[in-house]
Amino acid sequence: MRQAVEEGVGSVWVRGEVRNLRIPSSGHAYFTLGDPAAQLRAICFRSTLRLQTVDLRDGMEVLAWGRVGVYEPRGDLQLVVDLLEPLTGQGALLREFEARKRRLAAEGWFSADRKRPIPSLPRAVGVVTSPTGAALRDVLQVLGRRAPGIRVVVSPASVQGDGAARELREALEGVAALPGVDVALLVRGGGSLEDLWPFNDEDLVRAVARSPVPVITGVGHETDVTLVDLAADLRAPTPSAAAELAAGEWGRWTEALRRLEVRLSQAVGRRVRELRARLGAADPVRRSPRLLVDRLRLKVDGLADRAGAAVDRRLGEARQGLSGLELRARAEDPRARLGRWHERVSQLSMRLHRGMVEGVDRRRRDVTALAGRADALGPYRVLGRGYALVRDEVGRVVRDAGACRPGQPLAVTLARGGLDVEVTGVWHPGEEDDRWT
Repeated sequence: MRQAVEEGVGSVWVRGEVRNLRIPSSGHAYFTLGDPAAQLRAICFRSTLRLQTVDLRDGMEVLAWGRVGVYEPRGDLQLVVDLLEPLTGQGALLREFEARKRRLAAEGWFSADRKRPIPSLPRAVGVVTSPTGAALRDVLQVLGRRAPGIRVVVSPASVQGDGAARELREALEGVAALPGVDVALLVRGGGSLEDLWPFNDEDLVRAVARSPVPVITGVGHETDVTLVDLAADLRAPTPSAAAELAAGEWGRWTEALRRLEVRLSQAVGRRVRELRARLGAADPVRRSPRLLVDRLRLKVDGLADRAGAAVDRRLGEARQGLSGLELRARAEDPRARLGRWHERVSQLSMRLHRGMVEGVDRRRRDVTALAGRADALGPYRVLGRGYALVRDEVGRVVRDAGACRPGQPLAVTLARGGLDVEVTGVWHPGEEDDRWT
């Protein structure tokens, strides 16, 4: 029976629901694949199970590839599984997640070269999230504590369910286009993979990468990673952490102002106590409490004005310093230097092209002149003046009449055409021959 089943059926695909899953200490997985009409025992050995990406559990629907056989000790028909593919649940979502991740990475949306720095002192922060979720409350609480003077613009959108990805994309594009918004937060609280699935939408990932302002994401908990996290300019583990990063240097300056406020209050308190002590020690006859109080009030007001002016001056100096640093950073931007090098390369290319054209023209004129000279010195110009070129029967040029003999055939080349002649007589220079005169 075993041989007949193995040879007659062989390897097949079986689709069914996992039931009665049991994984003993041996590490092998024993379960049943079933549907409302039938069921089939199955086993996946430990060495094979370790290579599978699916997390087997009761109730999940899978597609199994394996060899059909018979377990002889009990006479059971069974499927020895070699491959498991999830059809529903997180397994299918994880496979789709990895496929989208590879596709978007190949398009360059996760490249580090696309990342932009987060502004240190943003004027306004845009927040894209659900208006009723805990994530918005956490963000507002952190920004209120770390940067109480910063403007927060909330762009509401659904963060779960059908249509959430489209709403998130439209909300992000809308808040990033508002004047004054320097950074955008894309946040939501934790949840399952299905709950966070809108943040793996490909169009939303591209919108995050194309955003005109830097984007900070804080989706789920620290262990949750979505595709928008990979495309964002900065990824935070939680919404609260994203708000901390968006606050930038505002928290440090706010804390510095608070410390100055405490020091000012302490200094005023000490001065008031000193004046009160002096007032108490003054001569009762010469003392005028109302006048002294008025003077002290004027001094306190003057000290407060001076302290406020000092704080404003210090803050203005700090802002100027930060502006100078930003200008220097922009001047050292590699993209600006690359643009100058591109311009330099273009100029050199134009000069090279112009030099090559001029050189070719000079060479063409030289060749034309040489051709004219060669033509003037050529033998055919000489033939045109009435001379002839004489060759013997083997093609050698005849220069001496003594090299010829009567009866010898010769070829005579004229300016136009030629003659085949025969030598009838030979005479040498100095010999008179007036036969042609």
